[in-house]
Amino acid sequence: MAVDPDELSSAIRDALGESGALGATVLQLARRIDGSPGGIRAVLGSLRDRGDVLRIGRGLWVLRDYERLDGHRDFVDPAEFVERFRSEQGVALGVYRGPITFRANEALPVHRWWPYVQGYSAEFVDGVLDAQELGRGATVLDPFAGSGTTLVEARRHGARAWGTELLAPAVLAARVKTHLELDPLRLERAAATVLARARDRRVGLLPFLRETERQFAPSALEELTRLRDALPREGTPIADALRLTFGRILIPSSRLHRSPCLGYDRRSRSDGPGPFDRFASAIVDVAEDLRTLGPERPKLGPPATVEARDAREGSWPDGTVDLAVTSPPYVNGMDYVMNYKVDLAWLGYARSYADLAALRAREVACDNLPRTETRAFLGTRGAPDPWLAELLPRIRENVRRKGTYRRDDMHAVVHRYFADLLPVLAGVRRALRPGGRCVVVVGDSLLAGTYVPGDLLLARLAERVGLGIVAVEVARSRRSGQRRSFELRETVVTLERARSAG
Repeated sequence: MAVDPDELSSAIRDALGESGALGATVLQLARRIDGSPGGIRAVLGSLRDRGDVLRIGRGLWVLRDYERLDGHRDFVDPAEFVERFRSEQGVALGVYRGPITFRANEALPVHRWWPYVQGYSAEFVDGVLDAQELGRGATVLDPFAGSGTTLVEARRHGARAWGTELLAPAVLAARVKTHLELDPLRLERAAATVLARARDRRVGLLPFLRETERQFAPSALEELTRLRDALPREGTPIADALRLTFGRILIPSSRLHRSPCLGYDRRSRSDGPGPFDRFASAIVDVAEDLRTLGPERPKLGPPATVEARDAREGSWPDGTVDLAVTSPPYVNGMDYVMNYKVDLAWLGYARSYADLAALRAREVACDNLPRTETRAFLGTRGAPDPWLAELLPRIRENVRRKGTYRRDDMHAVVHRYFADLLPVLAGVRRALRPGGRCVVVVGDSLLAGTYVPGDLLLARLAERVGLGIVAVEVARSRRSGQRRSFELRETVVTLERARSAG
C-alpha cells in the first residue's frame, strides 16, 4: 500500500515534536511511526530542504524550533548555572592560561611509552607542581592515576608519588613509567630474547573477544600470539616493561584506532611493519628515553606507589598528602573498559565478557554501566546535591518524551556518577594535610537534552565534604557529541583543605 507523503510528513513532525531537543534517528523514527527507513529518509530530506527540520550530531534529526536549546522553557543553559554558582558559592569562573591536553604527551620521553589518550599533559602537571612550590620529599597523590602522567612528573620534581587506578593496563603503564631506574641495556637484551622465542613458537590461541579476527590481519594475529606467549610473567621491572611495550603495539598493529574512542580505522595498515618489528622499534624508544633521563636519576623523588585500587575506597592515610592532582572520568564520558578491552584481553587481565562487565561495574559510572548497578539510583530523591535534584527529573522526562533512547535509566547513571565522586572527594580531603590542595581537571556535559555542569557540581560536592573552593578556571572549549554546535568546556577546579586541623 502506497504511503501518503503528507501523512508521513505529519507523523514525522509529531514524532520529532515529542522527541523535542533530543531529536531522533531515522531508525528510531521508523520504529516509532512504523514506517520504512527509506521513505522516512526521503521525507526528512524534503523537510530539510524546506527548512522545517535539521540534522545534528550522531545522525539525529530535530525540528527547526530546536536548533538552539536556549530559549526553551525547560532548558537551563550554562550561563544560568555559572551565575548561580557565583551567587551560591561566591566564586566566579576564571580562565586557565596554561596547556592541558594529553596529545602533547605522545612525543615526550617516558609518556610516549603507552598511548593513553585521555587525561592532561605533562606540561600541565609541571605547571601545577611549580605553582605549589612543594618542598623536596612532599607527597603528591593522583586518585585516578591513569597511565601515570601526574606520578612521573611528581617523581621528576623530587616528590613522593602515589596513585590508585582500577584499569589494569593503565596500572601496568604507570608502574613501568615511574620506574626510571630501569637499566636500558638489560631491557634491550631481554627484548631480544623475547623476539627470538617468539619467532620459534607456534601460533597461539586468540583472546576471547569475538571481533578479534576482524580487528587484525591474519599475519598480525600470528605474530601477536607468538609474541604474547613469549613474554615473561608480570611482576619484575623488566618483565613489566616488556609487557607494556607489547600493549603499546596492539592498536598500531590492528585495523583499529583510538582517538579517543575505540573504532575501526578507515585507513589501510597492510603495508606497515608487523608486530615483531613494531615491538623492536618500541623497545628502542624506551631504552633511548631511559638513557636520556639518566642524569636526572639523582634528583628523582622516592619510588612511586601505584595501587590497583578503587578510588572510592578513599583509604589513603589521613593528613599525609601535600597535593592531589587528578582528572576523574567525565559524567557520561568515556567507557574505559570498552576503549581498552583489546589491551585487557591480550594482556590477560580479562578472560571473558563477564570479566569486562565486572570491571565496568566497579568503575565510576558511565552509560554502559550494567543496569543492576543503577537500580539503587532510579529515584531522584536523595541526590547528593540540590542541583541534581532539579536535573535528574529533567533527564528522566526528556528520555520519556523521546520514547527511544540508548538508556531509559540515564538519570540513574548520572545520579550514580555523582554519588561515586562523593567518597573520592571525602577521601582526598582526609588525606590532605591542612592547607594541602587538590587540583581537578573535569568537564561538563549535555545529556538527553539536559545541560549538566559537571565541573560546578564537583566543586559543590567538594565543598560539602569540607574542601574549600579556591578557583574554577576554564581551560578550553569542547563540543558536545550530541550537538556539535553546543559548546562545552574543560575546567581546572582548585580545592583546599582548611589550614586548621579540623
